[in-house]
Amino acid sequence: MKKTISNSSLIAGVNTNGGYIDSLKLGDKPIFFPKLMVKIGDELKVRGGMHVCAPNFGVSTIDENLPAHGFCRDREWKIEESSGSSIKLSLEGEGGYEDTLFTLIYEVTNKSLFASIKIENQSQSDKIIAPAFHPYFYSDHKDFVINDIQINKEDLPNSIYNKSDYQEFSSNDNHIVVKGIRNVNEFVFWTDFKGDYICVEPTYNSTAFSNQSKRTYKLSPGSDFELKIEIKVLD
Repeated sequence: MKKTISNSSLIAGVNTNGGYIDSLKLGDKPIFFPKLMVKIGDELKVRGGMHVCAPNFGVSTIDENLPAHGFCRDREWKIEESSGSSIKLSLEGEGGYEDTLFTLIYEVTNKSLFASIKIENQSQSDKIIAPAFHPYFYSDHKDFVINDIQINKEDLPNSIYNKSDYQEFSSNDNHIVVKGIRNVNEFVFWTDFKGDYICVEPTYNSTAFSNQSKRTYKLSPGSDFELKIEIKVLD
């Protein structure tokens, strides 16, 4: 099911299939590259919009049953609450994450999109997590600066990692801030040049599910974890 949340500045298309933000616009001006299917080799893959990566970001060598970026982006979410400017979605976990509840909240306020993923462990055993958000921002692939980091096309599509909770950049005449509000400690910059986009991804320890030098978060029984971000369009 597709829903729209909006205010006088921003309009976001929300899709319960995968819990995606399919599109984000400031008036008629696109901020996100819109979600669509892109042919990569012999496969069609989804690119664009923004999705949550949960319970893991990237490939998992801890639990090889987990797909890259987790199962949450491939499942149908349930609408719990909805208003003109916000929506709350929920998803029951599966496999090793049975008895785990995932909750997404999206809200537009002024020129900001707030997004949060809350993970509640309702089981009797620890759950390992390292979630993230994966937004695709419009980009013409010119070299550009994110904060004080010069991003060169030649460095991509290998991911670039930056330990921080705040990024500010301009792309396609959009001046954007991505700020971690809760439990964001590393950003990942990536594109595969299959469309006009660059991903500036706020994460909790990024590739912790495959990189032993980074720590996953151990979610104990009866506890919860929230990762929350703000994407703001500046004047």
